[in-house]
Amino acid sequence: MHKIGFYRDGNGDLNIQGIKITSLAEKYGTPLFIYDAGLMKERYNTFFDTIKEVQGNIHYAVKANDALSVISYFAKLGCGADIVSIGEFEKCIAAGMSPQKIIFSGVGKDNHEIEFALKNNILQFNIESEEELNDISTIASRLKLTANVCLRVNPDIAPKTHKKISTGEKETKFGIDFQNVKSIYKKLHQLDFINPVGLGVHIGSQIFDFNFFYRAYLNLKNLADELRLSGYTVPTLDLGGGIGINYDNSSEPDFNNYKKIILNLFKESGYHLSFEPGRSLIAEAGILITKVIRNKKTKEKNFIIVDAAMNNLIRPTLYDAYHKIETVKKISNTEIIADIVGPICETGDFFALDRKISKVNSNDLLAIRTTGAYSSVMRSNYNARKDAIEVMIYNENDFQIRKDEAIKDIISKEEIIVFD
Repeated sequence: MHKIGFYRDGNGDLNIQGIKITSLAEKYGTPLFIYDAGLMKERYNTFFDTIKEVQGNIHYAVKANDALSVISYFAKLGCGADIVSIGEFEKCIAAGMSPQKIIFSGVGKDNHEIEFALKNNILQFNIESEEELNDISTIASRLKLTANVCLRVNPDIAPKTHKKISTGEKETKFGIDFQNVKSIYKKLHQLDFINPVGLGVHIGSQIFDFNFFYRAYLNLKNLADELRLSGYTVPTLDLGGGIGINYDNSSEPDFNNYKKIILNLFKESGYHLSFEPGRSLIAEAGILITKVIRNKKTKEKNFIIVDAAMNNLIRPTLYDAYHKIETVKKISNTEIIADIVGPICETGDFFALDRKISKVNSNDLLAIRTTGAYSSVMRSNYNARKDAIEVMIYNENDFQIRKDEAIKDIISKEEIIVFD
């Protein structure tokens, strides 16, 4: 039985489940995403243990990583899904997940998406406005199909996270203002073909100060209790996700503290609870392997130019995100300060700036850690660059889960006008 996650062997070389990373790079090429199913399972089991005393349901946030094999594996472990588009819904179905375990979130559900989801018996809609409720009601009445509706509440809480992944303040596009929830929830009970299933909240991602969770959950529970006292049905509370993970080391998320909050607020509360983790289940299970093309030295800077680029991993330039970067093979030579950059024609095409790292040579391999979430899923073909290959390691065997894309495949998506 090998260690969980990525580790160094006796020679100092990076391994996963007893397989050398260098051998995977030789087999598949670079850039290369590698996912560890063992670590995915370990994180899922830990999260499940965190919420089992309140009989919580886990709905994997598909936007974190929508690879079919990733969705399928989490479904096999017992997960439902949280989706934000009908495309994600169809991916879940293709991966073998039941529609009755899928929650449809998101602020911009189009009418054709709502109709498709209704016809396919989705578990529930988490709605974000009264206007959205009106659209769902109209479609459900026309189809004579009942829509299960949960109201996403905006608690106006600003967690200490990056502004682009903070969703709980009233200035954002997400959720229904707290003061409007009661009147809209009352309306749920007055509409035909609408089944009120509860309230939900999600205040953002990468949250380490769990007092923000406590405040948001307490406010949500108090509101639900008031609605119940007024005679309304509130069977479910959807508590979202957002637990922070450490990108600079491999320490486990603080599930123990989170568990204390959940038990304190909800044990024997009578609410069915849903949770929507994404990053905390998959981020640490992924790694991006890239090859050094060459070094470039100027008077001001050292540059390490690699074959991965911002089209494979945009987080550093989009969110100023930090990813630990290390050599795949142990290199004992001197350290330098360098920018680690890709070949795309943008100054923003970088993975690290002024980073201390072992001096490397052309064709050496670097590992960019914690790239299981919001990495490949945000890929593009900018500069006519093809997608990275992706593999999953399951039971000490490697499986390619994304086909090698050729430039001709990208070109085949387009048509040339015949000009006179």
